[in-house]
Amino acid sequence: MAKEEAIEQALRKIDGVSKLLSRKEVKELPSLLWEDELPEALSTGRYNNGNGIVVATNKRAIFIDKGLMSLTVEDFPYDRISSIEFHTGMMMGDITIYTSGNKAEIKSIPKDQVRPFAEFLRARITSAVPHQSQQASPGGSDDHIAQLERLASLKAQGALTEQEFEAEKNKLLR
Repeated sequence: MAKEEAIEQALRKIDGVSKLLSRKEVKELPSLLWEDELPEALSTGRYNNGNGIVVATNKRAIFIDKGLMSLTVEDFPYDRISSIEFHTGMMMGDITIYTSGNKAEIKSIPKDQVRPFAEFLRARITSAVPHQSQQASPGGSDDHIAQLERLASLKAQGALTEQEFEAEKNKLLR
């Protein structure tokens, strides 16, 4: 399967993408994604005064702004993200991605997409970077229960497939 076809197929599985398919940023994806990288979640937003899309892939989060004569891309590898923060307002919301030495504020994300997108990123960074709460400790079972509940919530929201849910659940239960 050609890379563009695989990307199109992955985009069709993401809620709300059909409205965005004509966007010039989505058309840039094939040239920006790595060889074995596919989009898993996507939303519109503003970053550093640029309007574009934020894409969560199986490898990293990327902000893409395709202007008339310019292209701005910033990526956030999951192993470099230390935390995710989100805020919703009446109609729009914001996600802040904290990495070592950087605080990226992606604003004007549609309200209904803010929380699922932030939770998707949190699930990704949790599986990408072992946190202390994932290590065995006397209170570890409470941490595991909370993580299992979060995974179940992400699956119910459609942010995780059945296979991803099972894989993450199995990691937690080991």
